[in-house]
Amino acid sequence: MTLELKETRLPGIGVKWTMKTASGSRVTVIQHTDGDREVYVHRRAGDEDPTVVLELHDDESRQIGALLGGAYERPKIVEELEMALGEFQIEWIEVPQGSWADGRSLGECGFRKRTGVTVIAILRDEDSIAGAQPDDVIRVGDTLVVVGKAGQFGGFRAMLANGPPAE
Repeated sequence: MTLELKETRLPGIGVKWTMKTASGSRVTVIQHTDGDREVYVHRRAGDEDPTVVLELHDDESRQIGALLGGAYERPKIVEELEMALGEFQIEWIEVPQGSWADGRSLGECGFRKRTGVTVIAILRDEDSIAGAQPDDVIRVGDTLVVVGKAGQFGGFRAMLANGPPAE
C-alpha cells in the first residue's frame, strides 16, 4: 500500500501534513513556525471530530519521533534481519525525476557491477516486482529495494540519477 502524505502550507502558521493509515484512520500534524506541533487523530478518515488531540513542544515532538522511528528500541524482527544480513544493509530508494535509469532495464544499468548494490525488488503502484531480474525495467517514481554495504549507496544514488561515471 502506498501511503499518501498531503502537505498544505498555512501562511503565518506553519505547515499541515495529513495521511490516511492502513487501518483507515486519518492523522494530521500541524507544525507551527515556532516549532510546536498539534497532532489530530481521527478514528475513521471521514470523521469530522478527532478522537485524540495532542499539543506538543518541539522537543517533545522530536522525542516521540525518535520513539516511533525505533531509535530506542528496535523491533525484534529488525534485529533478526540485521543479524541475517551481517555487514549488508537494505535500503528503499526512489527513482528521481529525470533519472538516467528511467526506461532502462536493470541489466542495461549494471548497478551491481558498477556500484556493488543489488536491486532485489521494484515497488510500483500497479505492479510491484519481487525478485527483480535483469530484464525488469525501471521507471521514475519506482522505489527500488536494494542490498549493499553502507559505503556503496552514495554511488548507487548518483548513478541512478545521473548515469554511470565516465570510464
